Amino acid sequence: MDTKSKNYHKITLIIICLVILLPSLAMMIIRPHYIKQQKGADGYNFPFSSSNLPDLLVESSYILHAEEVQGKNQTTLIPFDIFFPYGDDNTPVPENEYGLEDPDEAREWAISATKERYNAWNKHFTILRPYIEYEVIDSQTEEILDSNRGSDKTENTLSSIISTYQQNHILDQNCDYAFLGVIGYGKNGAISFTNFLSHENTNTAQVLNKNAKSNPVSDYDNFGYNKEFQKPQDRVYYFAITKENLKALNSAQPQFIHQTNYYKGKQEGDLMVVLATLMGIIAIISFILPCFHFFTLKKEKIFAVPFELILIIASTVISIALTVAYNSDNLSQQAIYNVLTSIGSPQFLANTLQYFWGLLGWIGVFATCYWTGGCIRKIFVLGPKTYIKENVLIYRIYPWMKKQLKKIIQTLLHVDLRGNTTRILFKLILINFIILGFISLFWFWGIGVLIAYSVVLFFLLKKYLSKIQDQYQLLLEATNELAKGNLNGTIPEDLGIFEPFRDEIGKIQSGFKKAVEEEVKSTKMKTDLITNVSHDLKTPLTAIITYVDLLKNKDLSEEDRNKYIQILDTKANRLKILIEDLFEISKATSKTVTLNIIDVDIVSLMRQVKLELQDKIDASDLIFRWQLPEEKVILPLDSQRTYRVFENLIVNITKYAMPRTRVYITMENTENHVKIVMKNISATELNFNPNEITERFVRGDVSRNTEGSGLGLAIAKSFTELQGGRLEISTDADLFTAEITFLKQ
Repeated sequence: MDTKSKNYHKITLIIICLVILLPSLAMMIIRPHYIKQQKGADGYNFPFSSSNLPDLLVESSYILHAEEVQGKNQTTLIPFDIFFPYGDDNTPVPENEYGLEDPDEAREWAISATKERYNAWNKHFTILRPYIEYEVIDSQTEEILDSNRGSDKTENTLSSIISTYQQNHILDQNCDYAFLGVIGYGKNGAISFTNFLSHENTNTAQVLNKNAKSNPVSDYDNFGYNKEFQKPQDRVYYFAITKENLKALNSAQPQFIHQTNYYKGKQEGDLMVVLATLMGIIAIISFILPCFHFFTLKKEKIFAVPFELILIIASTVISIALTVAYNSDNLSQQAIYNVLTSIGSPQFLANTLQYFWGLLGWIGVFATCYWTGGCIRKIFVLGPKTYIKENVLIYRIYPWMKKQLKKIIQTLLHVDLRGNTTRILFKLILINFIILGFISLFWFWGIGVLIAYSVVLFFLLKKYLSKIQDQYQLLLEATNELAKGNLNGTIPEDLGIFEPFRDEIGKIQSGFKKAVEEEVKSTKMKTDLITNVSHDLKTPLTAIITYVDLLKNKDLSEEDRNKYIQILDTKANRLKILIEDLFEISKATSKTVTLNIIDVDIVSLMRQVKLELQDKIDASDLIFRWQLPEEKVILPLDSQRTYRVFENLIVNITKYAMPRTRVYITMENTENHVKIVMKNISATELNFNPNEITERFVRGDVSRNTEGSGLGLAIAKSFTELQGGRLEISTDADLFTAEITFLKQ
C-alpha cells in the first residue's frame, strides 16, 4: 500500500469516527437539556392531583398511627391487631366467589393480607420520611404528639403555617414549601377535613379527601372477611415538603412520586424525530462515502455478515435508542453516579464516568446505524440474488427445510390423535414460521413468494385431505350402524387419524345402553308412583270406611261414638290434604299454575311462616337459629306459593330432624341474588339419593311410617322453579341441607 492510500485510509477512519462521534455528543447535550426543560427544575411535569402523592400521604398517616399505637402499648403488635383492634367473633362467613367459608380461614387470610399491605405502606414511608416534615396533633387537646421538624422550625408549627396560606388556597411563589397537606380524622376514624396547598390551583385537596375516605381493605369482603378497618381517631396529620427536599427526592428516587394516569405528550416525540433524523443521515453517509474510491476501507468483512444477524442487532439497538428518546424517564437514573457517590467517590469523577458511559452508549447506537447501512449497501453492490445466496442463512438451509417439511407431512398423514401431538404441532409451526419469516425478508417481492408458497401448500393439503376423507368414510359407516340400533357393532378397519374415535363410538354405545336403562328406571318410577298414590290414598280411606261401619252400631256408647267421629275427621282431613297436594303437584308439573307475582318482602314472609308454625317448632324439641337480614328484601314473587315453599321445608324439618339438635335457617342478600339455606341433623340415616328426594312420593323414611304425602319437597321445588328460583338438596353424613336461590332482576 503506497503512502497516499494509507493517508486516504486514515482519513476515511477519521471521517467515520467523526460521523459517529458528533451525533453522539449532540445527543449527550440535547437529551439532558431537553429532559430538564420538559420536566422542570423539580423533576416532574404533572400536577400533584394526578400523581400518587395523595395515596402516599394517606398511607403515611396509617404508619404514624401504627407507630403511636405501638408506643402506647409498649409492645410489638402485628398490623392486624392495630387496624382490626376489636378481634373477631364466630359469626358465620357468607359464601363468596373465593370459597373462604370458614371464619378462621378468612381471619388468617386477613392477617396475612394486612401484614403484606402494611409492609408496602411502611416501605413507601421509609423512603419519604427523610424528605418530609410532619406533625401529629390530638384534635381534642391540640397537643403535638409527634413531629420530625428541625429545631430551627419549632417556633411555627405546620398547622400555623398552613393556616397562613389556606385563605388564598395557593402557596406564594416565595414560599419554601412545595406543598402543605393535612388530613383530619374524627371519632370512629371518619374524615373530618382535608386540605392541600401548593403553588398551583388544582383539585389535589379533593383527591386527597377521596383517598382518605376510601376503605384501604375494601377487597377483604370478597374473601369473606368484613370486619371494619380502624383508621386513626381524633388525630390531625400535617405533611409538608420543601422545594429543595422535593428536588432531592426526585433525584434520588425518580419514579417514587409518579403520575398515576401517566401519558407522554407529543413533545417527547420531538426528541425521537431528532434521533431518527441523525440515524438517517448516518445511514445515508454509509451509503455515499464508499462511492468515492479513495474513501473505501481496506477490509470490509465487517459488513459481510448474515442478514438475519444484521436484522436482529439493528432492530434491537435502534428500538432501544428510539424508546430512550421517546420516554424521558428511561435510563435517567444515573446508576453509575449513584453507586460511585455512595462509596465516597468525588462528584467530579462520578459525573465524568457517568457522562463517559452515556457517551459510549450513543456511540454504540450510531455505530450500529453506520454498520447497518454498510451491510444493506451490499445488497445493491452484489445484487439481490447473489446477496441472498451469500448472506441469507435461510436460503442456505432451504434443502434441509424441504426435507423436514416432507417428513412432517408424512407424519401428519399417520398422526395418532390419542398420543401427544405437541411435538408434531411444534415442528409444523416452527417450519411455517421460518418460511413466513423468510418470505417477509423479500419486502415487496415477498408477495410473489407468498403466492408460490400458497400454491405448494394447496397441493400438499389436498393430498392430505383426500386421505382424511377415506378415513372419514370408514368412521361414517360405523356411525350409521350405530344409528340403526346396532349397539354391539365393531369397526374392523384402521381409521387412521380418526382412530381415537373408535373409543368414542364405544362410549356412545355405552351411553345408549345407559339411556335404555334410564328409560327402564323411569318406567319403574311411574309404577312406584301409582303404587305409592294407591297406598297413601287407600290408608285413610280404609280407616274412614271402617269407622263408618262402627258408627252404624246402634249400641255404641256416646264416648266411643265421639272418639270414632274424631278419628273420621282426622282421616278425612288427611285425605283432603293428600288430594290437594296431588292437584298442586299436577298443576305445577304441567305448568298450568297461575302465579300472582307481586313485590314481596321475603324477610317478612319468612317471619310470618315462623310465627304460624311456632307451635310445631316448639313441639319438635328443636333449637332453631334464625339469621335473617334486618332490612327488607323485596323480590317479585307469588307470596302464597313462596309461603308454601317455606312452610313445606320447615314442616319437613320438624318431622325428620333429630330432637334437641340445632336447626340453622339463614338468608343471604347479595347484589345479584337472595339465598335461603336450611340445615338440620337428620334423626335417621340419610341413605337416599339427594337428587331423587324431590321427586314425587319419594320420602326419606322408606318405610313410610311418618305422616306425610311424600309431596312436600316436590311441591317446594316445583313452586320455586316456577318463580325462576332454584331448590337444591344436599347431604353430608347426617347433615341435611336445603338451599333456595332467587335471582334479582
